[in-house]
Parts: sequence; structure tokens; C-alpha cells
Amino acid sequence: MQVKADIIQKNSQRPRVLIVGGSMGGLCAGLALHCIGCDVEIFERTSYQEIALTPGGMQSRGAGLVVQMEINRFLAERGITTAETVGVTSWKRQYITGDNSIIWEESTPQVMTSWDMLYHQLRKIFPDERYHQGNNVIGFEQSDDCVVVHFEDEREEKCDLLIGADGIDSTIRQQLILNAMPQYAGYVAWRGLIDENLLLSDVAKFFADKFTFFHGPSMQALCYLVPGPNGELDEGKRRINWLWYFNVPDGEQLNTVMTNHQGQVRKFFMPQGEVREEVVQQMRVLAKTYLPEVFQYLFELTEKPFIQPIYDLSVPRMVFGRVCLIGDAAFVVRPHTAAGTSKAVTNAIELAQELQESGGDVVAALEKWEPIQLAMGNYLKALGVTLGNRSRLGHYVSSKVGTRV
Repeated sequence: MQVKADIIQKNSQRPRVLIVGGSMGGLCAGLALHCIGCDVEIFERTSYQEIALTPGGMQSRGAGLVVQMEINRFLAERGITTAETVGVTSWKRQYITGDNSIIWEESTPQVMTSWDMLYHQLRKIFPDERYHQGNNVIGFEQSDDCVVVHFEDEREEKCDLLIGADGIDSTIRQQLILNAMPQYAGYVAWRGLIDENLLLSDVAKFFADKFTFFHGPSMQALCYLVPGPNGELDEGKRRINWLWYFNVPDGEQLNTVMTNHQGQVRKFFMPQGEVREEVVQQMRVLAKTYLPEVFQYLFELTEKPFIQPIYDLSVPRMVFGRVCLIGDAAFVVRPHTAAGTSKAVTNAIELAQELQESGGDVVAALEKWEPIQLAMGNYLKALGVTLGNRSRLGHYVSSKVGTRV
């Protein structure tokens, strides 16, 4: 990667890049731009203390994900790791009925990893002195020549390029586009992670090396193996990642589900340890009614499930002068696409490529970069909606299913 860095340094002054948001998208952009010689700093609003006090730590931000081609490429080109060492291979898919019978199997090798595993792999190679936690950006101003970023503590920083990678509730997006708001899709994903060694042996064997699906009335459940909490890949040391999509109407019923122990209504995510016990118990009853026995077992075994309401978000533009949006700050796509992380990785890789080819000309690079990213985001958003509709998710076809929690 040194060759690319020399190209920027020899042909122009090193662009100074500030990235707002230090999660997956921000880290990928930071690494890609650092590798081509940019002067990059990442500012994450969450402090070290807040992460330490959050139940589940970084794990509480997400669970399992599929290692797509874009992620493989990103890891390999930066010498971080290979797909085989960052994930667990699922050799086939199996579809089951309500009585646990397997009705369809197909060979579809895929590598499955966990959000926390991938995050820590990326974080450990980004320079610590350039990753700043507990730094809340509240706004910015820009001219033809630079962007001035304003922080909550009244500091200011100047840069040539500002990247909004601050997720679904992006401060940067809200300043740029007033009417681009996430739209609730009408259902949530109940999620959990279980240590493999806690499973009964016959259950562990049933799920081993497989991506398992169940389709019920206006609902879907799935599960697969991911690395252990410290990246373990040996049998017995991994984790089962499970997910149950369940319809919950917007308004009072969604607010009830998303109200935590402190009475706060969480909008976009309910972390581990914050779901109220009465809500969990009500869902355990519904699980016994609607889920196959193996999925009931996973729900029962999960001490602290967490909840992800499903949203759609798209923006008409991703570039605004010297400011751009990437990842979930621009497009939020449904998990059915298995493309949320790979989308952010692609945004980052292709931004670095355009900036390298432009010799560090930020405005020219962004102009070339935007059209393809918009097309990809709109395609994935539409695909996610189609896949959700196919399973009747968000459609209240029964008075008994997904209408009361």
C-alpha cells in the first residue's frame, strides 16, 4: 500500500480528512484513506467509559454478518486477515418447518463472522493517536477551500474533506438534508448470541456448519455460527447467532417494546441488558406458539436478547461540496440483503480510489465517486424491501400475529 501513498504525496499536498463516526463505515474509510497517504482522523461520539459501561460492550452494537466479497478484498489488500481466519464457514443452507423437519437443503458455502470480531480486527490496525472517542460533532461550515468542523466542547477543526459516517441518526446528514429521515418498516429483529458450549449436543449438531432458516406466518427466523467473543474458531468455542423477525406496529406497541429499564424509548437499537424482562417473557410465550422447537430453545437459552427495529433510509445525494455521506448515514438497507457492512466497505474503497486517481483533488474525486454509490444504495434499499415483502414482514395479515407484545 506504500506505492499508493507515494502517489498522493508526490502529486499534491496530503488531503486532511476528518471522519465523523468510528464504527464500521468510519473505520473502513479511515483505513482506506490512510493507506493512500491522506492525513486522516476519526472522531467517535461514544467515549471509552460509555462503551465500558454498556452491557455487552462493542458486542451490543451488532451480532452476526456474512463476509461478502468486498469485505474479503478489503481485509486481504490491507494484510489484516483472510476470510477463513475471521469467520466460520457455513457449508449449506437448510430450511425447516414448524416441527423441525428439514424441507430443503442446498450447498451455499459462505463465511459468517460477528460485528465485534470484524470491528476489533479493523480497530487494532488504525492508529490510536488518530482515533478519538468521546468527541461529539455538532455541526460544520464549508467554503470552496475547506470545511470547519464544530465540536460540542467548542473546539474547531479544519479539513479538506469531511466524511459523515455517523450512522442512521447522522448529525452530518441532518444538517445537509432536512427531509431524509429513516422510515420504520413495521417489524423488528429480536437477536441473540449464545456460546456454542451451552447448547445440547444434538442441537449443536443440527446447526453445525449450516445457515438455518424458518419461514412462518409474517415472520422469519434464522441462525448460524460465528466466532467466539475473542475470535475463537474451534468447535465448542464459537457462538450461535440467531435472529427472529417479528411484526410490531408503529406507535404505542413499538414504543412499549423499545422502552428500556429506565423508561427511555430507544429508537434505532435496544442493546443487550436493556430489554425489559416483561417484554422478553411475553416474546418467550409467543416463541412457543410460532417458532420451531429448536428456535424456541435458542430464545430460552439467551439471557439477554437485544432488539433491532428495521428501517429504510435513502438520500438523493451523498456529496455536498467537500462533505460526503457513507454507510448508514446515507443508505440503511434491511438485513435480508446481508450487504450493510459490504456497502460501507465499498463506499470507502471506491472513495480512496477516486481520491488517489485525482491526485488528491477532493472535489473532482467526489464528483466521480457519487453516481455509482447512489446507484448501489438505491438498488440495495429496493432489494431489502422486496425481500421483506416476500416474507410478509411489516404486513399485518393476522390479528393474532405480530400485533401485540
